[in-house]
Amino acid sequence: MEVKELSADAFWKGEICISGKVEDEGHIYHTKVYIKGSQIFDYSCSCSGGNSGRTMCRHGQELYRAYQAEGREREEKAVSTSQSVRMMIREYTNRQVAEIVAESEGEDVEFLPLLLIRREGLFLEASLKRGREYLLRDLAAFAQAVREGRYVEYGRGLAFNHDLNAFTKESRGMAALASQLALTYLDHYGQIRRGQMPAVPALRSLKLGRADADRFFELIEGRNLQCEDMRGHRRILEAVSGDPDFCVTVKKAGKGGIKVSVPPDLLVFEGEKSLYVADTKKLYRCSREYTEAMSVFLSELLKNREEPGSALVGERDIPLFYERVLKGMEAFGILTQEGVDLESARPEPLSVRFAFDCLDDGRIALTPSLSYGDYHFHPMDDGEVPKEICRDVPGEFRVSCLITRYFSAREEGTGRLLLAAGDDALYRLLDEGMEQFGELGEIWFSDRFRGLNIRRAPEISLGVSAADGWLKLTLDTGDMSGTELLKVLDAYRQKKKYYRLKNGEFLKLSDDGFMTIARLQEGLGIGKGELKEKQIVLPSYRALYLDQMVREEGGIAFYRDSLYKAVVRGMKSVADSDFEIPASFQGELREYQKTGYRWLRTLDHWGFGGILADDMGLGKTIQVIALLLSAKEEGMSLIVCPASLVYNWAHELSVFAPSLRVLTAAGSLGERRELLAGMDSCQVIVTSYDLLKRDIEIYREKSFRFEILDEAQCIKNAATKSARAVKEVKARTRFALTGTPVENHLGELWSIFDYLMPGFLFAYGKFRTMYEIPIVKDRDERAAANLRRLIGPFLLRRLKCDVLKELPEKIERVVYSAFEGEQKKLYGANVLRLRKELEAGGELPGKIQILAGLTRLRQICCDPSLCYENYKGESAKLETCLALLSGAVAAGHRVLLFSQFASMFPIIKKRLDRAGIGCFVLTGATSKEERSRLTARFYAGDVPVFLISLKAGGTGLNLTAADVVIHYDPWWNAAAQDQATDRAHRIGQKKQVTVFRLIMKGTVEESILHLQESKSELADRIVTEGSVSLAGLGREELLKLLEP
Repeated sequence: MEVKELSADAFWKGEICISGKVEDEGHIYHTKVYIKGSQIFDYSCSCSGGNSGRTMCRHGQELYRAYQAEGREREEKAVSTSQSVRMMIREYTNRQVAEIVAESEGEDVEFLPLLLIRREGLFLEASLKRGREYLLRDLAAFAQAVREGRYVEYGRGLAFNHDLNAFTKESRGMAALASQLALTYLDHYGQIRRGQMPAVPALRSLKLGRADADRFFELIEGRNLQCEDMRGHRRILEAVSGDPDFCVTVKKAGKGGIKVSVPPDLLVFEGEKSLYVADTKKLYRCSREYTEAMSVFLSELLKNREEPGSALVGERDIPLFYERVLKGMEAFGILTQEGVDLESARPEPLSVRFAFDCLDDGRIALTPSLSYGDYHFHPMDDGEVPKEICRDVPGEFRVSCLITRYFSAREEGTGRLLLAAGDDALYRLLDEGMEQFGELGEIWFSDRFRGLNIRRAPEISLGVSAADGWLKLTLDTGDMSGTELLKVLDAYRQKKKYYRLKNGEFLKLSDDGFMTIARLQEGLGIGKGELKEKQIVLPSYRALYLDQMVREEGGIAFYRDSLYKAVVRGMKSVADSDFEIPASFQGELREYQKTGYRWLRTLDHWGFGGILADDMGLGKTIQVIALLLSAKEEGMSLIVCPASLVYNWAHELSVFAPSLRVLTAAGSLGERRELLAGMDSCQVIVTSYDLLKRDIEIYREKSFRFEILDEAQCIKNAATKSARAVKEVKARTRFALTGTPVENHLGELWSIFDYLMPGFLFAYGKFRTMYEIPIVKDRDERAAANLRRLIGPFLLRRLKCDVLKELPEKIERVVYSAFEGEQKKLYGANVLRLRKELEAGGELPGKIQILAGLTRLRQICCDPSLCYENYKGESAKLETCLALLSGAVAAGHRVLLFSQFASMFPIIKKRLDRAGIGCFVLTGATSKEERSRLTARFYAGDVPVFLISLKAGGTGLNLTAADVVIHYDPWWNAAAQDQATDRAHRIGQKKQVTVFRLIMKGTVEESILHLQESKSELADRIVTEGSVSLAGLGREELLKLLEP
């Protein structure tokens, strides 16, 4: 005898089934042995004695011995099937069976509701129908079957899988409602147990709440339903929306009384939103108006057990019953009178009189009076009102509420009510209260009280004339003096609703005229002295702001002379101006560039300066060159730019305006002095910010037609020598070119305008109070809008997406890397050290110390060898970068790679050389000549990769040969990064530019990215650029930078 096959399977709570084939004398027997632990509790075998007795056959014994011989490892590894898995198997089996049953059944089941109206409320019973009808005796069991999708048999003719789709389309919603209500009932009592019935009595009917009644009707509307009244009588009703048309009968009853009745067979119940009324044929969902008028009336009448549907009213209560109950039914035309005259039952209406007086001591008194016919009484003394008077209680209550809203005290012995002391209470009474009192009754007032009123604001007019670069404003406020005008404006700024004049009258301050004058005073910086005299003088650059403000705010008459109108009209119609492009301009301007040229000419024509803030790559330079050509005979002009762009400007001038005599003021001190000695014969001089401040003694003595600042953000700090130097130069018109007029804070914008038109944005302290603090700290949208309105005419900004449709859009993507091994440990140790310094009490570490710590963290993100000389580990970001570069070059792309850390480039270049990828390197140490040579060679296609330091590549480069940009590390200044990107994404680019930003996950780099996004909101609200300022970060923000 030999065991040929053996297997063991766990099947239930540690029980194991041993199966096998046993060969005995040439025959194969199929044998099973069941064990739990070491105990055999059952067996089976295909031999003749396999199931014949209590003793296991020899084949089973042999199988068990073989199992034991294999060791107990099989038992230890065996896993019993969990209860949840068995439940799954049973559930899926039931579903498959149910699907088979459903296919064979064909016809859907109809869920039939029965509505029971009882004194205790509204109840729902139901039955199921497919062929014949089956009463549901337990709605709770039905709900659980629906919830679990169980297959249930109700009788020989009805058995189905309880899925909502098994019901007819018309009754599916009602089945769902009944199931939900039943489950809610069971949940309430905590009776639901998975896989077992609730331990509660069978639930034959469900009680419907008011909200349930509304849902029930929505499901049944337009169909018939069966309804059972309190006497057990059933009727079939059609559910409709509308008001029933039965009559309310009123007839005589007894001595002087009346009897009110409705059909006694009406059924009434209330929902949360509507009243439901059923007659013998229909169930009505009544309108809101009908519900308000009839719900209580019908409910109470039908509760009368002695005579359902009727009630008696005694003679004394008839007027009140009519006024409160029957009067509201007249609108529905359902009142029927039999032998009675309800008109004679109408009660005397409530009459109200309010008498106002101003007492000798200035207090305001009210004497109210209520009347019913000839009977008069004080509303606060109603205790002795005859009982036979039918009183309008809601009306009297309304009067009392209004009186107590304004009058809080009563004068003893007179019945007069006194107004609270103070102008606020009196103004509120005159402004709001008198109209409200007039709505409730008749108003009487004494002569002294009549003298108290709210005076209309005077008609305000403003006249303006322009002459010699100035605006003269004349303000007319009628008979209101300048002194009183100042007081009125002070009250307006304090957000008071009124100002009380010397004669006791009130002046309402919500008038638009006062608001406009107050905002003009604030926005234009008008002094109180000028306002008091009503004669104001302003620089002409305020013309557009003044015109826009008055037109938008309104409230005053505005008179303008012809020159002022011409200034405003000219500035508003730049595109239609007659300024022609000079014939000597060697090139072609796009339409938006022509508009920019005309805008520059228009500002110059009226004596204004401005900022040309076009997006990088849109050709700000050539627009200015056209401007310089247009005035080449009117005097020499000065261009100031970064040193790296001096020769670029000279080259562009030679290309587009070869007729201009251009002097490039660069070189050594001696060379510059020699060149500048002949400057009077030149038409354009180009120099750098650094050289201008060195040679300022020479420039200070000259007068220029134009002074043009390129990359004007270089003077964003008004305290620097460069900023002071450019402001010392005398020029008839000044312009500034910059793609980023705001990088870190609004003070930079102020500095540029202080150069263009000194005083335009006021002194910096006032600008900070009026705009910078409210916009940045308080996020004041009105202040931001006011600043945009002020600078709007003098700042022209066009984006690539707005004006250059042929320029492909950039695709920007952030690529994350994660630390591993030694690099992760080094970063964590440095974060811990810097965090301890920041968390220590007392003063924050110095800015330089903090910056050094953050820089070290950023270097570790790039490659730890930047700050650890002997570091030999890997750099996650370097590997990510090399993978990107290899893929891009292999696909034929040209790449610009920017980094803040020039020391990173030898590391990258070494790896690229090893991979056989050629590259150039450009840093701040690269000479101007070498810079030009490398740029030309890259453009020619000598190498596919250009490594450029962020600051060296931020301005003055045209590298449209590249179509992939990689920012190896993020810098605080997002605008600087964008400028670098635009070396490739500018005019002339024919390919789509893809930008990758490499970020180490969970590091200071990711925090910088988030800070850039949040800080850029400030500039977006003004000129749509932005960056992050380390100096503006507090302890909490710095600590947040270190969070993973």
